[in-house]
Amino acid sequence: MRRLEKTTIANEKTSRFFVRLRRIPGEHWYLANGNEKNVNPKNKIKVPDSIKAQDFLIDEISFFNKLVWYHFTCGDLEGWLPKRNIRKTFRRLDVEPIKQATQSDIDNQCTAILMMLKSSGADVTTDDIKEAVEKWHNESGTLMDLTELIISQTHSIRDLNSVDFRKLDKQLIRRRPILVKVSGIDNLKSSLILLTGFNRKIYYYNDPWTGRLESISQNHLRKHWKRGNLEAISY
Repeated sequence: MRRLEKTTIANEKTSRFFVRLRRIPGEHWYLANGNEKNVNPKNKIKVPDSIKAQDFLIDEISFFNKLVWYHFTCGDLEGWLPKRNIRKTFRRLDVEPIKQATQSDIDNQCTAILMMLKSSGADVTTDDIKEAVEKWHNESGTLMDLTELIISQTHSIRDLNSVDFRKLDKQLIRRRPILVKVSGIDNLKSSLILLTGFNRKIYYYNDPWTGRLESISQNHLRKHWKRGNLEAISY
């Protein structure tokens, strides 16, 4: 178990996410657990070339030695990476994909919303939210009308209707996935997906229809999102 004399930089529970290393001159390095207070050449461990291009899973963010650090695991390795060596053009949240139970619109909506709520730490099931989602589906269907349900589980809601992609990226960097209404993905007239990350102009999303993590170009996402009336929310 890690015990650091540190000031946590986030006043919220740090949800897990993936990062990639920047392309920088020289060698990438990390600190093993226990060496956090003495950042000197002998404590720096070289990141093996074989994993430099891989995704590093982050489970803790801390501040020590006047720097922000990410605690990572990658295969059998674990330790602390300096934030300044992390790419700003990549982020992917560790949100488990869930496949919708049937092909119905209600199950699509319940599953997408469930994934978002579970990412916040809410202890909910499909049954817990189905009645509220059915009522929303029948009476409105616009994402901001989910406000009561989302706030009841996450204590906040973020209106991202019609925003630019920079604001979507910023929300993902804040470790908050984004519920997006789209049309035409999976040949469906209308469906909900959950954006979970980006890599420059590529976006990652959990697709309830396939039950998998998928990717899409920014241009194609814009097209399908526009057909969904540019609706999006987060918490």
